[in-house]
Formats: sequence, structure tokens, C-alpha cells
Amino acid sequence: MTDADPGPPAGGTDDERRRLRRLMSTLRANGGLGAVAAACHRDVPEVDGVVLSIDAAQAGRIILSDSGPHGDQLEDLHATLGEGPGVDAAATAGPVTTADLEDPQAQARWPRFAGQAPAVGIRAVFVHPILLRAEPIGALSLYRATAGPLSTAAQDQMRRYANATATVLLDELPATPHAGAADLVLPLRAGSVQQAVGIVMEYAGVDAPTALHRLRAYARRSARPMHEVVVDVRACRLPFDPKEAT
Repeated sequence: MTDADPGPPAGGTDDERRRLRRLMSTLRANGGLGAVAAACHRDVPEVDGVVLSIDAAQAGRIILSDSGPHGDQLEDLHATLGEGPGVDAAATAGPVTTADLEDPQAQARWPRFAGQAPAVGIRAVFVHPILLRAEPIGALSLYRATAGPLSTAAQDQMRRYANATATVLLDELPATPHAGAADLVLPLRAGSVQQAVGIVMEYAGVDAPTALHRLRAYARRSARPMHEVVVDVRACRLPFDPKEAT
């Protein structure tokens, strides 16, 4: 079953605002955006993984923070298939969840995504968009290998982390009145991925989503961490065959 969660009333209660301020302070003290996934995963142990991604201009959606085994696969499926909860959350600027990708409703809504995600260990997906000035610029995605809805407490935590992340993102924007997602000063890891994507694009003559897909696919096939693959590509130690299948 799929649904879109409208979220809490604007502003929230005094208690909720205090919780949000504490969470933002904790994230800032522990590294900002890079700390989001691990902290959220710790506070929502009923899921198998959490991934925070951001739309980074031509490089596509880049993972900024990841905790769990299948964050790269989740984002790769969204990017290559062009469908799924993350795609819908970006389009609607609202939360989109599915408690069971094998449910007929989910299969009808996302036939390719629902068909392929369970094969890589993703059965349920819960996505909350990251909004900057009411525009979706990324997503906080929670997933697990078993079907079932999130508890109410977990839904509250996901919403709280998405709101806190949006505010922490402002720390990394230039101090100009009209700064937006395109002006985001990406953390080192994301900037390195963006550079590696550009190298693969130039060498193989492919577009950004295909280049990012090839990086992720190579990391999976070789059982290597994505950051190691990125380092090798940037050092020109890992060329990608222009004729390689995508």
C-alpha cells in the first residue's frame, strides 16, 4: 500500500520545535549533513538503512550521507528507472511511502522499481523530500528488506530529520538572498563524486545519470566502497570503456 503523508501543521508545537532545535544542534556538532543518515538510523532502528541524497545540478542525485547496505542501489534504481517513491516525492514535494513493494498497488504505480528493488534487499521504502524554500532539492529515504509500515514514532522521527536537514543545508549555502540548490556548497564526498561523474562523462561520452550509474554499478560488481572507486577515477587509475554497456 502506498500513501502520501501530509505532515504536521506548519510550525508545530512548542515541544516539537524544541526537539527540532536539539536535533539541529546535534547534527551540526557531529559534522552536519554527513551525520544525518547514521543518526536517523540510530533513532529509527526498525529500518535497515537510511540515505540522504541531494540534487547536484548535472551530476544527478548524489548521496551525501548513507547508513545501511543498499543506499547506492536505491538511488541508482530511482535514477535509472525514473520511477519509485523517491521520484514521486521529488515531483509532489511531499512524503511518499510504500510498506510493501510486492503489493499490487505499488506494482501498478512503479512496475519496474517494484519489480527490481526486492531483488537487492529493498521491500519497503519511506521517503521524505528535503525542501528548500518550498522546493524539493533532495530526499531522506528509509528502507528495509521486510514489508510493513513504519511506527508512528518512526514517522515522526523521519519528518523531524527531514526538517532538520533542510535547515542544516542552509549552513552550506552562500549568504545571498536568492541562493538556492544550485548554489549549494557540496560536502567533500559529494564534490568528489561530482568530479568523478564528469570524468566518466568525458571519457565515455555519456550523460551524467549514465556516468553515475556506471560508477555505482562498478562499485557493486567489484565489491568496493563507492568512495574508493571515486578516488581511483579522479586519479585516472580506473578508466571506463566507452563501449561498456550501461
